[in-house]
Amino acid sequence: MDYKVLFANRTAEVLIIAVYLLFIFWIGPAFMRNRKPYILRKTLICYNFLQSALNAYLAYKVFFDIWGKWDLRCNMRDNPNFDAVFKVSLQNFYYYYFLKFVDLLDTVFFVIRKKKNQITFLHVVHHAGMVIIINWGLRLYRDAAAHYTIICLLMNTTVHVIMYFYYGLAAFGPSMGKYLWWKKYLTLVQIIQIFCMILYMTITFLTGCDEFRLFDKLSFSFFALNFFLFINFYQKSQKE
Repeated sequence: MDYKVLFANRTAEVLIIAVYLLFIFWIGPAFMRNRKPYILRKTLICYNFLQSALNAYLAYKVFFDIWGKWDLRCNMRDNPNFDAVFKVSLQNFYYYYFLKFVDLLDTVFFVIRKKKNQITFLHVVHHAGMVIIINWGLRLYRDAAAHYTIICLLMNTTVHVIMYFYYGLAAFGPSMGKYLWWKKYLTLVQIIQIFCMILYMTITFLTGCDEFRLFDKLSFSFFALNFFLFINFYQKSQKE
């Protein structure tokens, strides 16, 4: 499959995000107003386990990409053999970009299952924002190319393996409840992940390993926003 198809036309991304927002805030709720929530048990089981498997595959690819480029971590953008060095990493990011569109189905399922409480500001900003920021990074990949982007990709896909595996188990219903005692740690794991990503980015900037350019500032700001939103979400969930 060519994962560049979604990327080829900028209009496609804008249209998908626009339809996504319209559906979750207007079209979906209007459609479901007089309908009972859909159960979607089999669909959710398949979707979540597939997502976990796809992220595991990507995490595997990214790990060995990092392993082979570790000695180049401070010489990505200015490497004279940039195209050859960054080729595999770029393909991984195209694959990741495709997965971010698949992630949007999370919200669609919330809408048709009438799980309005799960459609939080954090949820929407995170999903839509990831699509936009990755698209920008791919379009300006020569400026955005930095070792921290690959490290962050590995962290995020690894956490998504765990997260979607949990949701896959939860989709089986109440009978799985006794095996899902670790639910309360999921948000904590995501917070730790984002903190580590921000920390690694900070270290690379302060040590001069990477320059703090426009894309880096945007990425850093986006991760910082998500960090505080996740903390706020975690604190509220602990009080419930």
